Amino acid sequence: MRNSTYLFFALLLSIGCGEDESEPVAVATPTTIPNAAELIGENVPEEQETSAPTAEANGGNDEACVRGVVVAWDGATPTPPGVTRTEDEARALARTYYEQAEAGESIESLARAHSDAPTSRARGGILGTFSREEWPAMHEVLKDPVFALGVGMHADVLQAPYGFVVMERCAVERIHARHILVRYAGARNAPDDVTRSQDAARDLAHEIRQAVTAAPDTFENVAREQSEDGSSEQGGDIGNVARGQLYPAFEAAAFALQDNAISEVVESPVGFHVIQRLP
Repeated sequence: MRNSTYLFFALLLSIGCGEDESEPVAVATPTTIPNAAELIGENVPEEQETSAPTAEANGGNDEACVRGVVVAWDGATPTPPGVTRTEDEARALARTYYEQAEAGESIESLARAHSDAPTSRARGGILGTFSREEWPAMHEVLKDPVFALGVGMHADVLQAPYGFVVMERCAVERIHARHILVRYAGARNAPDDVTRSQDAARDLAHEIRQAVTAAPDTFENVAREQSEDGSSEQGGDIGNVARGQLYPAFEAAAFALQDNAISEVVESPVGFHVIQRLP
């Protein structure tokens, strides 16, 4: 059973976050690749290396990658669970992180250790990659400052609805990939007619991976026949996607692959994935 193409493209990708996280969620339109599609991956082999950026480092100045530390307060929109600090306390804490960044500590390490935005924190603070024309309203305050920066430069503390942000412009990196999705009952977005258990879905995903690893040229056809989302109609092809546009785990697995390589089975809230990176 396959979902419609709309479901594939409207799969709750967020502006750098997942639907169940404390960060705001944006749903993509059917004509765009989602910012948090039904694609994800946790288990990235440590020995695999992430490839170099495949686009101009500054995105041609038509798009930008944003990395930041988010410091929320009680009353921010939304307020993350467990955050009780006041707005003034959040501002002061953000200023501390800004000073640490100015002193040489990376925004990535600060975000992983301290950011109140769970999904982007898992990406080392990457909030997303956005074009000027499709810049999300949630991050509007970051737009002009980030386009004024060079890659690797960071801005002073900015205040967004969801918190204070210590931000830098990161290099735009894109990959082309396709995947096969195996759903299970109770997974996010799973239709009612999906009845297999989580364990059964995992086992099936491993069987599929074994088959396509033995015959990589069959990946596209297998995706058309067995992948359980709208991308199956394109042989699992999700197009060219940038960092910050996918769930953190799927993104980590996909970007770690070499061209034509096939990932291990990757679990996400929507099911289990087998990913192939395309040239």
